[in-house]
Amino acid sequence: MSKPLYQTIYEDLKHQIETGTVAINDTLPTEKELSTTYSVSTITVKKALDLLKEDGYIVRKPRKGSVVVTNKKADIVPNKLIFGLIITNFTDFFGAQILRTVLETNTEEINFIVKISYGDPDRENELIQELIEMGIQGLILLPTSSEYTSPKILELISKNFPIVVIDRLMANLPICSVQTDSFAAAKELTNYLFAKHHDKIGLITSDSSVSTIDERVNGFLSAHVDANRAVSQKQILSRIDSVVPSSSRKIEDDVALIVAFLQKNPEITALFTTEYNIALLAKSAIEQLGRQVPHDFSVVCFDHPTVNIFDLNAFIFTHIEQDQTAIGKHAIDLLLTKIAHPDTIEKINLGYRLIEGDSVISR
Repeated sequence: MSKPLYQTIYEDLKHQIETGTVAINDTLPTEKELSTTYSVSTITVKKALDLLKEDGYIVRKPRKGSVVVTNKKADIVPNKLIFGLIITNFTDFFGAQILRTVLETNTEEINFIVKISYGDPDRENELIQELIEMGIQGLILLPTSSEYTSPKILELISKNFPIVVIDRLMANLPICSVQTDSFAAAKELTNYLFAKHHDKIGLITSDSSVSTIDERVNGFLSAHVDANRAVSQKQILSRIDSVVPSSSRKIEDDVALIVAFLQKNPEITALFTTEYNIALLAKSAIEQLGRQVPHDFSVVCFDHPTVNIFDLNAFIFTHIEQDQTAIGKHAIDLLLTKIAHPDTIEKINLGYRLIEGDSVISR
């Protein structure tokens, strides 16, 4: 009995890949071109390409076609799940521990494919499409924005595809999420400064459109309301942009903005910054003014790199420490739950710790 035509085409293309006639990273001819070459329908060609994809020789990329990724048949582990992880970026103060936790959890049962969007919504959309075409069975996502939702995410939600969002609330969408209780953490951090007798606190934040930042700002404001303390718009600088992924703003320009902010607000004695990199910018601005942290200005932030125990002179900001290990573990557990129970919609708010450092003194 003769082989089906698609099997013959599959074996021919596989031979070309394995012998190096078609190299890794090369793009195969289009379905239309292959149908002409083999004098068959595009449906037949598609079946052959699907076999190559199933065996791990190629991936199908949007607007690029069928790209060769290996010249050997992939080892298929029975019942091993393939999950995708897309993050905006990762640093030594936020993201790296989440990534490490995800990659080290259930390694016997799960393979992860990791992609970085660098804060670009279009790239995020393309990466989601790419991972879906690679056959992932679930997705952990740190989205570029809380205001803009990728069309691909909305499509997957409509199909009840297993997705877990991390570090974002996505309150208006029926989607599982895991994040730190940033609102409560920001209130505690602000109250800590009040307890140190700082009556006028400046808030410095980015203009990033993510729920996490909004919750930190709202927590700062709520602490003032609860304490019956006035806070004016002039105490808030929300135009820091160099810390946002894919930003073209120069770091020096943001430092200059903070310098001008401090000069216009001489009554401010402490700065609440919504992330570690902004705290660094604030420290640079303070030093440009010939002042020091904490003697002239106290500074607090969210997140901080792990300090090397041998660095006896390391400067540590007083900060909120998120449980990144818990974020990673809860995200995987929630994704597995979503696969087992597709109707699951759970939004998890995790705890945190306030770590006292070298950047705050009492007035």
